[in-house]
Amino acid sequence: MNLLFCAWWITAIFVPKPTIQESAALIMLAASILVYRTFRERYLLVWILGWLAYLVSHLPGGGQNAAYTGAIAQAALVAAVGLFCCAVFVYTRARRAILPLLALTLGVAAFAAARVLLWPDSLPLRIALQSAYRLIALTAAIEMIRARWGRWEFGPWLLTLSLLLLDVDWAPVRMSLPAAVTLFPDLLMGVSMLLIVFDDSRARTRRLAVVNALTTSIARATQSGPMLLTALEELKMLMKAKAAWFGLQEDDGMVMTQQIGLTTDFVTSRKSIGLDAHLEKVIQGEKAAIVRLKSMNAQVREAFTAEKFNHIVMVPVRGKKSIIGILSLGGRRRRSYTEEDLEFLETSANQLGIAVENVRLMEQVLRSQRQWVNTFDSIQDLILVHASNFKIMKVNQAMLGRLKMVPQAVVGNPCETVLPKGPEAWMGCPYCSRGDVDFVEGPDPCFGGYSLVSTSSYTDQSSKKKGTIHVIRDTTERRAAEEKYRQLFEQVQEGVFVSTPAGKLLDCNDAFLQMLGYSSREELMARQVEQELYASPEQRELFRREIEKHNYVRNFEVTMRRKDGSLLIAVESSFASRDAAGKIERYQGFLLDMTEKKRAEEEIRRRNRELNALNAMAVIATQSFDLDEILNLTLRQVVTLFGAETGSVYLSDPSHGNSFRRRAGWGHRSLQRQKFSDVSLPEGFGDLVMRSRTEVITHEFLPHLPSLVAEFVQADGLPSWIWVLLWSKDIPIGMLGIICRQPRPFTSNDENLLVAIGRQLATTIEKVRLYEETCRAYDDLRKTQEQLLQSEKMSAVGQLIAGVAHELNNPLTAILGYAQLLESEGLEERAQDYVRKLFKQAQRTHRVVQNLLSFARQRRAQKQQVDLRKVLDETLTLREYDLKTSNVSVERDWAGDTPPANADMHQMEQVFLNIINNALDAMVEKGAGGKLVVKTYGKGTFVCIEFLDSGPGIQDPKRMFDPFYTTKSPGKGTGLGLSICYGIVKEHGGDIMARNRLEGGAVIELRIPVAGAGSAMEQPGDEQPKREMAIQGRLLLAEDEESMLEFERDLLVGAGAEVTIVRKRDEIKDRLLIEVFDALVMNGKSNGITALEVYQWLAEKRPGMENRILFTFATMDSETREFLEKNKVAFLVKPFEVGELISATRKVMQKTLAAAAGE
Repeated sequence: MNLLFCAWWITAIFVPKPTIQESAALIMLAASILVYRTFRERYLLVWILGWLAYLVSHLPGGGQNAAYTGAIAQAALVAAVGLFCCAVFVYTRARRAILPLLALTLGVAAFAAARVLLWPDSLPLRIALQSAYRLIALTAAIEMIRARWGRWEFGPWLLTLSLLLLDVDWAPVRMSLPAAVTLFPDLLMGVSMLLIVFDDSRARTRRLAVVNALTTSIARATQSGPMLLTALEELKMLMKAKAAWFGLQEDDGMVMTQQIGLTTDFVTSRKSIGLDAHLEKVIQGEKAAIVRLKSMNAQVREAFTAEKFNHIVMVPVRGKKSIIGILSLGGRRRRSYTEEDLEFLETSANQLGIAVENVRLMEQVLRSQRQWVNTFDSIQDLILVHASNFKIMKVNQAMLGRLKMVPQAVVGNPCETVLPKGPEAWMGCPYCSRGDVDFVEGPDPCFGGYSLVSTSSYTDQSSKKKGTIHVIRDTTERRAAEEKYRQLFEQVQEGVFVSTPAGKLLDCNDAFLQMLGYSSREELMARQVEQELYASPEQRELFRREIEKHNYVRNFEVTMRRKDGSLLIAVESSFASRDAAGKIERYQGFLLDMTEKKRAEEEIRRRNRELNALNAMAVIATQSFDLDEILNLTLRQVVTLFGAETGSVYLSDPSHGNSFRRRAGWGHRSLQRQKFSDVSLPEGFGDLVMRSRTEVITHEFLPHLPSLVAEFVQADGLPSWIWVLLWSKDIPIGMLGIICRQPRPFTSNDENLLVAIGRQLATTIEKVRLYEETCRAYDDLRKTQEQLLQSEKMSAVGQLIAGVAHELNNPLTAILGYAQLLESEGLEERAQDYVRKLFKQAQRTHRVVQNLLSFARQRRAQKQQVDLRKVLDETLTLREYDLKTSNVSVERDWAGDTPPANADMHQMEQVFLNIINNALDAMVEKGAGGKLVVKTYGKGTFVCIEFLDSGPGIQDPKRMFDPFYTTKSPGKGTGLGLSICYGIVKEHGGDIMARNRLEGGAVIELRIPVAGAGSAMEQPGDEQPKREMAIQGRLLLAEDEESMLEFERDLLVGAGAEVTIVRKRDEIKDRLLIEVFDALVMNGKSNGITALEVYQWLAEKRPGMENRILFTFATMDSETREFLEKNKVAFLVKPFEVGELISATRKVMQKTLAAAAGE
């Protein structure tokens, strides 16, 4: 103790006392050495060297070598910083950066020493030096942060901060802070490294715990699912991951077998995926990889982004031989992984892979064992396994079910105590007592019935004990089925046979014998199949090829020969039996007799042909109404159906009951038949067929036929023929016959078919004739409707014209009257000429109005005998100037014997003028002149006039005479001209037609009735009616139109009458009741009262006055005219002349004078 104290005292005297920084450095150095002794990490060695260098940098310096001591201290400080940074790089395993760091540190250390020795007072170099080694410290700090990013650890952050604050030698900081504060970075750096070491120690502890948990789970696992789930949970918690999943490699993809922390949608979409680039890289490299989301393709990135992953750690899982899958960890935050972390994951994954393979192998073994047990128990045959001492070792479920015992009561017991005893005694094992034969079939000694027993021996590999296996198959039902099928073989109605390819019959049933007409099987089997039974060698050769190609034939039609030589049509279905070499040994099959079926099919085909023919005829009858087409097509169908050469269809002439005409023929070559294109049958034939109601005429009917009919039906000179009569109700309307060149009998079926065809054809003929009558009736109805429509149009036009005429007649009457009055005024010659022209034009206007009224049927035409050629000549003369100026030539083609017509000359002149005007306008519109041809000639009871022009023709001849229809431009026509012409011609009892010429132009044809013998020829002259004056008496004049009232009043007053005028209806009646008048002159349709009403009122209120009335009418209907003529009441139709009004008034006044004289 004294020695130790003395050593301490001597040291205290001679060794300088360390400073605070030196003490701190010594403490950190000692702590680092102690930690290294415990954990033995390589980076701690570098760390200790760093503290040694740091301690050297703080040793005191002085004396003569102060400059060198300072240089060493600066270089040691730089070396300490470099060693600390190198320890960081060793810790983070950034080995590539260590050598560059050491080289840089040596360079900076050399610079530090040189600065102290050479430029001790240079501030810029000092700043550069501090910046240089702090830049080295910054590099280590960045590497530490990168390596430990994403971890909740304080050590790395403290170490980073302390490296940056190490040896802060700034004057402001050093002067303002106490000396103890400057030790804080040194202590902080030492403590931070201790924290890092302790954190790594805890991490290793946790990894060991995880490995222990994995080992425990693997050791206890019998299934891979729970084991994987435990492993994923432990690794997920250790690596601070959000989710973990395990995928097994299958074929060319990866199948997720277990997961934790994933959503259902992600599991569904990524349950089975293909190998992408990242998976292939991990599998091929067999190294763990960290995959960032940005390096994934868009589809995969979208799926992982939905799970909010930042990165994925993929670790290959190695089995015993190769990679079997991938372990994946998904993290939400960015995190750095050390090599130790990845190595731990790879180790855990490899251990997990081996465990998975072991568990899968165990599961496979257990599954194989279960499958073997299930297979053993699922065998329906009884299985008995016993040892050489006949103790039962194992039985299957079928045996237990048959014994109705449980396994414990069977296994280990002797066969004698377990198996039931049969009628035969046995010892040991009943199935072994049969001998050493492998397969034995016979009565079962235990369970009754029949059984097939398979016996085999075996040796247990473990115990080397020998045993015997019996497989017992119950054949009771099979033997019963064999017997049943044997009976079926014998009793089946189809012929069953077995034969060799060489043609030897091996076996057959009774139906086969009966089918071919043999009495015994021996007799038939002695025959040669190829030569004696098959009628056609070609069919047999085809049979051989088919069965060689397909090994079977189905429904193969063959023709066979019976014992009596008759042919048999059969359908064969056979198959070939081959030996081990593939050579055909025998044919087996059956035959079905199809002879009767073939006959029935032929009959059905015949019926189908008949039905098709009938259907075709029905279609022809429904689709066409052309009788000739129907007859020809029907005859063609009948001739084809019966295979005949010729055929004919004759129809009766409705106007001659016994006359028949050929309407359709096929294949006729006989001149005799061609002579019978029309035939008139004798009278007796009709009575004969009517009485017997005969429908078919055959050879048997010849003796009963008249000679002409017999000659007619045999006119073709061929041996076979048949005729069928076509009936309509009770009358024969035609005949249908077919003739064959080859002799053939016509059966009853043929006759019935022909009768059906004849009835159908007769119905069709009646339908066509009814259709034709309907069409004619329809045409008549259509024409009647057109005439009715034309009459309605004419009626509408007539009403319009009547209204126009009514409005024109009143002013026209005044014009004519005043013109006549002016003539009597003694005017000068020139004025007299004007008045005459005015009167003539008024008369012309009067005739036009009369023609309009005639067209409207309100004025009867004044017909008389007229020479229409003269009227035509006068009309052409009227238009002669216009025709010449339009370069239109006129050709008169008048027959010399043209008779006179019964017509109104003025109306005919108007008709001709309208037609000529229209023709002229059409040719002028076409241009380049033209030609107008006018023809007259007599034709029967009509005089025909034709107007032929060279114009463009008529656009619509049907509408030519419609009212208001015109093709002229607006302002050039009203469309009434030809309509009026139509009405005038129809009023004359004639006709007018319009059509186009083939060579161009139009034709208007008129037909006017020829004049009778009693008609008087019209005489020319313009005799004016004489004016009579001196009317005496008092008149009441009633008129509602002012101009007519003034004209009639002036005229009658000038003739000497005393005239009182009234305009209103009530005023007329009042005047007649209170005053006396000699006559009444009034408008028949004015003042709201008609002529009939006035007549009746006067007859009631003023008797006698009704006979002294003179009515004037602008237009007059036929009913009013008949009434007035019947009652002898005077009337005038406007326009009338002055003399006509005065004369009619005087006649009425004379009635008054005569009545007064009688009184």
